[in-house]
This record gives sequence, structure tokens and C-alpha cells, in this order.
Amino acid sequence: MAGPEAPLLDAHQTTLDDGIPLNEVTFCVVDLETTGGSAAQAAITEIGAVSYLGGERLGSFESLVQPRQPIPPYVAHLTGIDDRLVAGAPPIELVLPSFLEFARGSVLVAHNASFDVSFLNANLARLSYPPIASTSLCTAKLARRIVWPDVPNVRLQTLAAYFRTRVQPTHRALADAEACGEVLHGLIALGGRLGIATLGDLLEACRARGRPNFGKIRLADELPSTPGVYVFRSRDERVLYVGKATDLRARVRSYFYGDSRKKVRDLLHEVARVDGFPTPLGELEALVLEARMIRTHEPPYNRRGTTWRRAAYLKIDPSEAFPRFKIVTAARRDDGCTYLGPFSSAAGARATKQAIEDVVPVRRCTVPMRRSTRFSPCALADIGRCVAPCDGRIDRERYAELVGELLHSLPSPGGLLEALTARLEHLADAERYEEAADLRDRIRALVEALARARIDAWLVAGRLVLRGPAGERIELDAGSLVRPGDDDPPGPIAAPCPRDRAEELAAVRSWMRRHHVTVEACDVAPAEPVDGGAAIAGLLGSLRHASRPATRAPAPRREGLRPSRG
Repeated sequence: MAGPEAPLLDAHQTTLDDGIPLNEVTFCVVDLETTGGSAAQAAITEIGAVSYLGGERLGSFESLVQPRQPIPPYVAHLTGIDDRLVAGAPPIELVLPSFLEFARGSVLVAHNASFDVSFLNANLARLSYPPIASTSLCTAKLARRIVWPDVPNVRLQTLAAYFRTRVQPTHRALADAEACGEVLHGLIALGGRLGIATLGDLLEACRARGRPNFGKIRLADELPSTPGVYVFRSRDERVLYVGKATDLRARVRSYFYGDSRKKVRDLLHEVARVDGFPTPLGELEALVLEARMIRTHEPPYNRRGTTWRRAAYLKIDPSEAFPRFKIVTAARRDDGCTYLGPFSSAAGARATKQAIEDVVPVRRCTVPMRRSTRFSPCALADIGRCVAPCDGRIDRERYAELVGELLHSLPSPGGLLEALTARLEHLADAERYEEAADLRDRIRALVEALARARIDAWLVAGRLVLRGPAGERIELDAGSLVRPGDDDPPGPIAAPCPRDRAEELAAVRSWMRRHHVTVEACDVAPAEPVDGGAAIAGLLGSLRHASRPATRAPAPRREGLRPSRG
């Protein structure tokens, strides 16, 4: 028997933000009696179903089915359906199309729905019909979210007694379907107090993995279904967590559908209020607002709450007699010093510092030096890795020239990166793989810092007007997003970027890299030095996809790390 090309059971397809009110949904509550528990081996002996709209009964369906196999005695004793009763019943290929037509346009509901749906789909497959859509409701799962632990279990008999249904389940299909329908409407009535008002809400409640905090789902009722930033607050108004979402209401509600992570459970236990802040400018505004609020409130459940405090810079002060790279935690504007960063941690700054010192022999010692300071050199001087101003091997003027060349190489790093790549290839050729791997990691830290510095220098240079991928108009004031209606803007971002605003600037940089953006107006043209551009791009492409080799493993292919000559 050939089946139709389209499924007869055309159930509503829903998502989290599906706004179909429950009183506008037609439910088809179904129950099956079978010869056993396996859909692959047992057969259906009876189908009973009742349809409802807005709590009103529309109709019912009931039919015995000839299973074409013996009914076990224990099943006959439980259901009252034996071989004699179904002897003259129609086979499943005649009953199933009628049931599908009865249920057309409805959302299928059953108690322990996976059992009933598995039997229906097994028979649909045998008859070459498309399977029933996955949109089905299980009253057992729904009861675990709404009435547990008020009931000792979620068996249909227990729930029928709890809701005092007029029809009691008797292990016959129609009676059980009618009892299940009354239980469904009882659960919907109680679920309204938990904010379950639409079909999407009901389906997500069934899919929830736990109930300890499900009652707090009502905290999302007033949130809009728009992009924005949400804030979880405690009873004493402390900010616990800040997040962003493309749909505020749906995202916040998803937290209460069950999450096995202990940190999320602890957060939901403390939360007493959820605030939403729509972002008309879309994703970028949400990213920036999230970064600003995390920096301001330092929420305990945000990993990035205090990470900005670990940010560090590389600093070199040309006014010193013999300048060297220093790792500092603050950068001052217009102090005559050169800064690179901020880095997310001192470790990143240290790796970059070591990469530069691998090919530029500036001093590394931390001893303060005046022009006349002298002391015994370290081992680095003997192996040619330091020019050793400590014992007078180089005078102040020649050392200043070396530092000047180094400072010039930061915005135009072609020669610096070529020297580092050559050293990496030398280590690989010499089979010094561990040293090559360490150097590769340091090169990556340096190249990423140089790439960020080039972009940030343009972003913070002045006013910038962009047109986003959705046509939104984005205005930046020295790297700082101008938000409509912001009564207390944080102001422009200085250069070098303060570490407390590094996340905000990184959000702008990341957004621009991921989207097609049009520049409509700018104070400084979007340009960068030619020297080093190809090398930075080539190295970033290879190093970001390379993993650190194991001990004695071959070093990365030299072709992948050789800077482009273009």
C-alpha cells in the first residue's frame, strides 16, 4: 500500500519563541493498546483518541485493530482485549489512515509519548507513510516539571487521582486518552502560574532536564523577544551574571529548562530578578554593552568578571640610559614611552617580549642603569644574545640606535618577522623541536599583538561611521561605540587602550572581522603600513591552525611559516 508524499499528521512546528497561545492550539490526545512493549515485534490492538481546542472537546476516535498475532494472556488480563474480541476488527492498514485524518493539524499528546509514537511510526514505516513529526507532548514529562514533588509518581492513574478527572484510566485506549486529556488541561492550568502560555513554552517544559529552578521561569515573562543584554540579580540587587542574546526572552527562559552544570544551578538558586536591555544596533551593541557591564559590576558568575585586571603591557622608555622591555599593568598616555598591548595576561606579554629578544639583543637584566653604571655581564653577552652595555661593550649612542630600530620595527615588522622565521627554520633544520615549538608559540603571541595594534591604532584614531551587515548605522568615537540614548557614555578610548576597556575594543575588532562592514565616514583612512602586512597575514593563517608538537615530533612545515614576499 503506497503512502502519500506528505505526512497526514501535519502538527505545528514550534521553536522556543513560538508565540501560539495554548487556547488556539488543537491537541489530539492518543492512547494505544498493544500486544507487548516492543514496537518492532508487538502490534497495536486498539487506538483511542480525543481532540480538544481551547479546553473544549471536538471529537473522539476509537477502533480495535486486528494485530495478526496472538495476544499474550497477561495482556488480555490487563486490558480485557483478547483474541476473540479483535477477531473481526479491521487491520492496521485500514485503521491508521483514518486516525491520521482525525489527527490532522493537531499537536499529538500522549502519556509516555515515546511509547505511542514509536508504535505509530513503526506501522507508518511498514505502510510506506512518512513518520509523525517530532512535535509531540508527553504528559508524564510535563508533570515532572509542574506537579512534582506534589505527587509521588507521574503514572496516569496517579495524575488522574491528583486532578480528580471525571474519566478514570482503565487500560482501554479511549478511556485512557480521555483521562490523559483531562490531566493535560490540569497541567496547562497549573503551568500558567509558571509562565507557560504558548505552545513553544509547553514543548520546552517537556524537554527540560530538571525542575529545581523551573518555577523561576516567570522572571523572563516581561523580557522582549529582541536582541540585547540580560542581567541576573540577587535579592539584594547584586549583579550575578551578565549575558547577551539574539532573543532575550528565549535565552533567559532556556536557563530554567534544566542545566546539569553546578555553576548554573548555583546561579539560578540566587537569582531573584532578571533585567533586559534591548540593543537596537544589534549584535555589536550587545557585545559592547555586555563588556561594559561586566567591567563595571564584575559579576561573580562571569568568567571575565575580573580578568581585565590581569591584563598587561610591554613598555619601553627611550628616555632611560639603556632602555629595556618591561611588563607593566598600566599604560599612560603621552608619557613618551612605547607600549604594546594590552595582553590578556602577563604570560602573553612575556612570550611577546621573549620573541623580540630572540632576534634583537637588547638588555634583559632588571638592574637599574645610568649612563656610567658598570657591572659584570651575564652569559647572554658571551653567546651574542645581548650587546652588554653593562661592561661598556656598546656605548649609549649606539645602544640608542639599536632601540630606535626596534621601535621602528613594531609598526613595520617585516624585518623582525623575517628574522624570527629564519631562526625557527634553523631550529627545525637542527632537529631542536622543543625549542622550535617554544619559539613558534612566542612568534604567535608577537604576531597577534602586532595585528591587534594595527587595527586598534585605526579604531581609536578618531570618529568612525560604519554601516553594519543589517544596514544599521554604527558610530564609534575613538573606538568607543556611541549608543543611542546613553545618558552616561564612557567616552573615547585613549591610545594605548586602558586595560579596563580592552574587552570593549576587542568586541568591536572581532565584530568587524566577522561581518561585512562598510565605512561611510572616518577621520583617519583605514590604512596600515605595507611593511610587515603580508608577513603578519601569512603567519597568522598558519600559526592559528598549528598545534604544539609533542616531544621529538617534527616541527611545522617551513613553507607554512615562511612570510609572504608579496
